[in-house]
Amino acid sequence: MHETLILGYRFAYPRKLGFGVEKISLIIRPDGDVSAVAIDRKFGEFSIFVSDFEGVTGWVLKPEGLCKDTTCIPVLKYEVLTDGLSIDLVEFARLTNQNVVIDTKFGVAALGESASNRGAIMHSLDAPDFTLPDIYGKQVSFSDFNRRKRLLLAWSSW
Repeated sequence: MHETLILGYRFAYPRKLGFGVEKISLIIRPDGDVSAVAIDRKFGEFSIFVSDFEGVTGWVLKPEGLCKDTTCIPVLKYEVLTDGLSIDLVEFARLTNQNVVIDTKFGVAALGESASNRGAIMHSLDAPDFTLPDIYGKQVSFSDFNRRKRLLLAWSSW
């Protein structure tokens, strides 16, 4: 069993890094779950292996296109999306109308919600729930303050 530490997350992975694999990277899904996957540097901008694709995204590549549950999106240019071994996450995000942010230096990719889901969320004006540590290290969720007025202040150095 191998281990890697990425941005404070420790992941164990059973397979050795092999042909075309330079490192293990993180994929952060819209629901906040984080997966560690091997990155294939020989295809696309940020490609993950087909064997990891369904577990990370919930989508399956079939002859009729990219499918999730009963929804299928046709893929006109398979050669841009996949080389048979890997699927380019950037092209996948474009086809499914999701935002994707990639930091190749740290090996992290974050997938956003699809545009239709984002539109429904924005229309409802409900803030999504999230959990962060407070200044004492205790995990606090936004939903912990339901039925109270909340003011959320955010700051960034960039």
